Amino acid sequence: MATIALALLSAEASALVSTSHNGRFAPALGLRRAGPLLSSTAAALELQRSAESTADAIQRKLARIRELRPTEQSPEVQQKLWESAGLLPMYKVSGSVTGEPSFTQLFSHETWSAYTGKSPFRRWLRTGVTWRHSTVLASVWPICLSLSLWSFCVASLPARFLPRTSPLPLTAMGSAIGLLLVFRVNNLYGRVAEARLLWGRAVFLCRQAAQTVATALLFDRSLPAERAPASHAAASKVCRYLAAFPWELNAKLTGKGDGVGKTRGLRPGEDTDILRVLLPAEEVDFIGQARSRPLLLLGAMRRQLHAQLRVGAAIALEARRRAAPTPTTRPRPPAPSGTLHPMVYRKLEEDLKELDLVVGGCERVFSSPVPPTMSRHVIRCMLLWLLGLPAVLAGSMSPAHISLWVFLVSYIFVGIEEVGVQVEQPFEITPMTRLCNVSTPLRRRRAAWRRVAFSATRTAL
Repeated sequence: MATIALALLSAEASALVSTSHNGRFAPALGLRRAGPLLSSTAAALELQRSAESTADAIQRKLARIRELRPTEQSPEVQQKLWESAGLLPMYKVSGSVTGEPSFTQLFSHETWSAYTGKSPFRRWLRTGVTWRHSTVLASVWPICLSLSLWSFCVASLPARFLPRTSPLPLTAMGSAIGLLLVFRVNNLYGRVAEARLLWGRAVFLCRQAAQTVATALLFDRSLPAERAPASHAAASKVCRYLAAFPWELNAKLTGKGDGVGKTRGLRPGEDTDILRVLLPAEEVDFIGQARSRPLLLLGAMRRQLHAQLRVGAAIALEARRRAAPTPTTRPRPPAPSGTLHPMVYRKLEEDLKELDLVVGGCERVFSSPVPPTMSRHVIRCMLLWLLGLPAVLAGSMSPAHISLWVFLVSYIFVGIEEVGVQVEQPFEITPMTRLCNVSTPLRRRRAAWRRVAFSATRTAL
């Protein structure tokens, strides 16, 4: 939904400025020859008003969705969104208290300026000042404190009770643990990159499909006048399905909070407020009961486009029949072209296939984590290493200093492992709401294109 309104605007623009000097409009997407311009100025303007009315209706629905799912990235708004999903921001969202830039928001020029536009000294100073609000520190300090107390107790034992051991075994263990941590964290950040790539692909495909549908079925001036209402209705349905698609995929991947700080999957008929804004009640009831709502929306889009392809094929067949000469008659001029050209349909079908692959890729990333055995093995190895560390350090410094150094060492190693845990479910930290719903100032631009449209129509006529 994030780019549907902008795609409608772009499609309208491409259709409005594509007039030629001989009074005919250029073909939609360059894939078919344009039919003759409507003979009457009144008919042309009526067709234009119908297209604009359909686009305005879609934009009003998108505006209602923006009211339900705000695009503001302030810490207060984002915290409410996280809590509604059953997540605790203090363990996941860096910058939720300090307002520092975070991966959980889409960066703008201002965000980049706040992130890397400072001098290195100010950036380091700011990072140190806000350390107490770190999500890593909030997650690992109980573990570090427990290990520090353990090391203080071990270091406080009389010398006769302390084992005499060499530091070499712990040195070898530390090297192996470092390799394990690097391997695990690299795999986990690869999952984040893949999830973001999949959602970037989904946004691009939704934008492309919406623009193609709007150009071919909504703003194409070569549409037959008698077919225009059905064509506009089909374009409206497909665009509304496209608008609902990312929201339903988001709901499938992030789940819903159960009120006790945990997340669960959606139940049949639950969280259908976005669908109720965009679709009729009977469709909402049917789609809301499905296990995979995004796939059902893709199927609905395919049915609408296939119906328009069949209408276009029927019109093309009638055109060939009309153009064929008979022994007693002269050839008649061909009828206007159909509502959806087969090449346009093929391109849209490819886009929907890619969206199918995006859904499958997101389901794969969500349902198949890095094998938990690796995480458990890394934790057990670090426990052995950190629990044995005070035995090696005992006698080299005071118990208080040993406990302090064990706290710092454990913060570094346990913190690296915790960073991996925080990103293992990448759809929890990806800015899903922002990706689904991007605010665009369309009204003023639409008015400008409307003036271009009337001017182009008068020139062509």
